[in-house]
Amino acid sequence: MNTGIDGTSRLNGARAKSDARWVGPAKLVIVTQHEFTAAGIEALLLAGGHRVLARCTCWDDLLLSLTSNRPDTLLLNLARREAAGLISRLRADHRSMSIILMLDERDAITAASLLELDVEGILLGAACASSLLQCVESVSHGRRWVDPDLLRHLALAERTAQIASRLTRREADIANLISRGLHNKQIARELHVSEGTVKMHLHHIYEKLHLRSRTELALSVTVRAEDDLISGQRYASPAKASS
Repeated sequence: MNTGIDGTSRLNGARAKSDARWVGPAKLVIVTQHEFTAAGIEALLLAGGHRVLARCTCWDDLLLSLTSNRPDTLLLNLARREAAGLISRLRADHRSMSIILMLDERDAITAASLLELDVEGILLGAACASSLLQCVESVSHGRRWVDPDLLRHLALAERTAQIASRLTRREADIANLISRGLHNKQIARELHVSEGTVKMHLHHIYEKLHLRSRTELALSVTVRAEDDLISGQRYASPAKASS
């Protein structure tokens, strides 16, 4: 299994269940443990012209809703590990139903873990409203959809890991904070060290990575990660295929 960013981007490839004609508003059931979050998601979906049949917080409620409402799409706002077990149980009896998973950025997300999920749509829980609606509409038309911000998140994490493998743990921490735009004083405060120590570590980082400045260090992470993202999206550009 390809676990790189190209492998993750492959999730963006189409797996058509129907043709591209408008198939009407999606009929969804929302599953989340947070009622306030569910209410916000429902309001957004309704404003986008879709139907929310139920909001569920436990397995029993979900089973009852699936039987009585027969949704075409299930939207899960759960931690990845919890969602993985639920998806596995659902697929056994509800194979034709589409599933969209909203992930928490604090979750341990990797390309490999996403490829293991049997879902039609994946996006970050902090995604903007337009991303959620675009995801729902794409899935409604039988296409898979992955949040571009999630791909970017994975690309940055992958690139940072590559750099970190050549550095000590402390140097990797500093390189990561540099890529996030922090100054030496802020880094020193974050890591509870002196500014002099930060400068010393930066000198070693520049030597190991053959760089000359903090700007080059930040760019070596972000620019190459963006290149990986663009390459991955190009590799998985939407070839529509019949199921």
